[in-house]
Amino acid sequence: MSGLVVLIAALGLILTTCASGGTATTRVMRLSPTCIPPAFDLFGPRRPAPKALSTPLAPTILSSLAIFRRPPLSSDEPPGPNAAAGGLRRELYKAYELSSYYPAYLRQLARLPDGRRYFVIPAYGRPEAVVPAHCLAGGERARHALVEEQHRRLVEPVDCIIETGGGENAPSQECVPFAAIDGGDRVFQSDALTEEPVVELVPDGVASVRIAYSETPEITVPVSENAFTFTPPLPTPRVAAELKRLEPRIVATRLTAAQRRRVTLQWNKTVDETEPTRIEWLDNADELIRTISPPTIASSSLTSVGNLDAPVEGGFTLKRSRASSP
Repeated sequence: MSGLVVLIAALGLILTTCASGGTATTRVMRLSPTCIPPAFDLFGPRRPAPKALSTPLAPTILSSLAIFRRPPLSSDEPPGPNAAAGGLRRELYKAYELSSYYPAYLRQLARLPDGRRYFVIPAYGRPEAVVPAHCLAGGERARHALVEEQHRRLVEPVDCIIETGGGENAPSQECVPFAAIDGGDRVFQSDALTEEPVVELVPDGVASVRIAYSETPEITVPVSENAFTFTPPLPTPRVAAELKRLEPRIVATRLTAAQRRRVTLQWNKTVDETEPTRIEWLDNADELIRTISPPTIASSSLTSVGNLDAPVEGGFTLKRSRASSP
């Protein structure tokens, strides 16, 4: 399924939603001047570049992830402009909304046969002002949750994964709080429409990761230096046929709000069937260390720092592999 198809559909849905009601993505009800999130403000002040930190990482991170305890190697230095003075800072500014980062802890996670390389760097998100309660579908309760989320950007370190060698249009991997590694966030967010490799961290002692699906056979991937890489399985013929049937409707422009909601729900339900259903961490003897179930809204909200993708020219970055239901 073409990523462009989904992008066009999701953009249309977001524009429709912003004008008519709130969603879990935007959570904004009315687009009055006071309700426009800072990231959407085309004429606001230019966001500051992230600051380089020279202090040590938190002991809790160092004690559970050996990759940050070892000294940096020559392979940990990105190629090209990233390696130049200020290059890493520019790349992080372009891809993410960060307040600071740890250049001394930049580490290579994986190198693929096609030349693509993946690096991780610890950082902190940049907090933003939260819109007034009257702008949000959930009122004061929703605003309180967003305020808590923004506060965590100040105190919760995140791991940001950078891809090099994939071309200028290569998508950025998501920044995830270190506290959320135990929940396998990046793995559970992947599905059959994810066309790029997924890279995730695991703590010391995990030698391989087994990922189970409802429609396709489980896969097992090895861990190297606290990291593993995989590409989600292709959809089964049944799921592929259903997505192909829905595709003309999902990109159609002449739909009522009710029709668009209905087809979007059908699309999302079909895509949901391709998501992982279980993650298992295994040790060197292939013995089970831990089983992880898909996160719930409640469990995710405990560690969420929101989307840290950098806005594009004052707008926003959309990197969803599915349509967003209004």
